[in-house]
Amino acid sequence: MPDVHADLGTEADLLAELVRAHEGTVLLPAARVITGHLAELTVLARRVVLSVEGEESASAPHITGSGMLGDAVLGWRSEHRKAAELLATATSDIAWPGGPVRPSVLAAALLTAVFARGQDIADVLGARLPRNDSLGHVAYYGVRTRDDAYAGRGTPPAAPFRFELTAPSGTRWEFGPAGAVDRVTGPAEDFCLLFTGRRPLARLAVTTTGEATRWAELAQTHRNPLWTSDVD
Repeated sequence: MPDVHADLGTEADLLAELVRAHEGTVLLPAARVITGHLAELTVLARRVVLSVEGEESASAPHITGSGMLGDAVLGWRSEHRKAAELLATATSDIAWPGGPVRPSVLAAALLTAVFARGQDIADVLGARLPRNDSLGHVAYYGVRTRDDAYAGRGTPPAAPFRFELTAPSGTRWEFGPAGAVDRVTGPAEDFCLLFTGRRPLARLAVTTTGEATRWAELAQTHRNPLWTSDVD
């Protein structure tokens, strides 16, 4: 699996290129939606910068979804680069809501946000983002945060799930004990679309058994603050 820090830059470049390719043809209502998604990514990147720099109690600036698409892309890419560079060179855990996290984990969380918001933007444009094995970091983050889907909706199961996911390259990624009763299988992209709430389970080639079926129902409606907001 490629390095998560390198993939943060690559995936951001792909999303920026997609927006710029459509910049001259997007109608104003759609452009406002896209700038809103870019603004959310900008705020998240700024929060990462503040946390890595030891200012976790500081508030990230409120960034509106108005303005030109080109300006929104430039503003986001600037903050995203800062966040990615700081995460790549951080040598200790970073303060974050819920407790300190390793830089690589926070990088995976940021990459997951880019995946989710990037999918939103691609849907608005009626386009498709190219997917590669950088999805492995997003899938890992989804597996790692499995229990988040149960917040306020019951106690997470004590036993781990088995995840068997197929990468875009055809590589099979496996997480959890091989003998687990509760299982999630399918394409890694579909799994990522599921746990980020971008597609319902019925539209995906994801198969679940046991408690994993209930988890999938909860996960597709879970509002993770990293990639959702009050306007979603």
